[in-house]
Amino acid sequence: MLIKSFKTHSRMIAFDLLTGFLGSGKTTLLNAFLQLEAGSDTAVIVNEFGAIGLDQLVYQEFSDDVYLLDNGCLCCTVTHSLRETLLEIKNVAGRLDRPPLRRVVIETTGLADPLPVLHALLGDKLLMQHFSLGQVITTVDAVQGAEQLSLHLESRRQVSLAEHLVLTKIDMAAPEQLAELRRHLQHINPYAQVTLSAIGQAARSVFTSPSSEHRPLGLPRTEQSIDQYPLQHTRHQTAHTHADDISTWSAYLNTRPTWVGVSAWWHLLVQHFDSRLLRCKGLIHMDDQRPFAMIQGVGKVFHSPTFLQVWPDEDPRGRIICIGMGLDPVWLQESLRALTLTEASYRPRTLNELDKCF
Repeated sequence: MLIKSFKTHSRMIAFDLLTGFLGSGKTTLLNAFLQLEAGSDTAVIVNEFGAIGLDQLVYQEFSDDVYLLDNGCLCCTVTHSLRETLLEIKNVAGRLDRPPLRRVVIETTGLADPLPVLHALLGDKLLMQHFSLGQVITTVDAVQGAEQLSLHLESRRQVSLAEHLVLTKIDMAAPEQLAELRRHLQHINPYAQVTLSAIGQAARSVFTSPSSEHRPLGLPRTEQSIDQYPLQHTRHQTAHTHADDISTWSAYLNTRPTWVGVSAWWHLLVQHFDSRLLRCKGLIHMDDQRPFAMIQGVGKVFHSPTFLQVWPDEDPRGRIICIGMGLDPVWLQESLRALTLTEASYRPRTLNELDKCF
């Protein structure tokens, strides 16, 4: 691991998780950003799957703050090294001639599942005192992306968990090919911001996007309150095709949840879906002294909420997004009643038990 130094700062440091399947253009995009003035306050952590890392050598031409985690996939073997590297970044004394660090970009291998990485980071109380999640950015190859989504579960999970999808190599894709890929991505993750890029040209807009700040969750502006977008598999199944059913569900909330209710609702979700629940995000108007909250669950773990000073848009309704496998939209809609519970002893495990709480 390469240890560099920079000026620390009392404000929270945002970390972006940059993921994407093998060869999808992660390095090109990030390298282009590091060459810009906007990237001068960014540190980079590179995860290479092999014993010899190469990507960090490219980044070092434009950044002094590059760290290599090698010989293991970030999602399963080197999360401890990631934690130690982030703590090193926080603790190292800074140079007087450098701007304060504002961002860390963690680039995963092309085979990494973002979920365990998010779980490890967001679940670490010490790290979360100094770092906050910015974006999950996923690069998708405009030429090969549709085939990769069809054949590889890793690619679909990377897309499904992203806040920001970057379609790379668009200069090499035919218009109809690009349109078909966008339809696939819309089915898997209809709420992600989508940016088109060729040779890293969209780097500035991607890494300085408003989605890197606390912004309203991007639910569709329709009268329909619930939307489900299951993955549509291709007809040609191979031995390498994973028959998963990743889908996304969302709902607007017209009521103000209680924290007792949020806890009960999360317990209900975990009891019902178990490991099939991948991620949950919400912007909710609480019945509480601090009413405006961003909530987030990764896997089966509910993480500490973030509180906003003001409601961030003109739509007063709360909103929740769930991502998982085999999600049942009817069951999920019924489960929302748990959000209004006020009795702490109520811990329903089923919808039938929830009925008895009222």
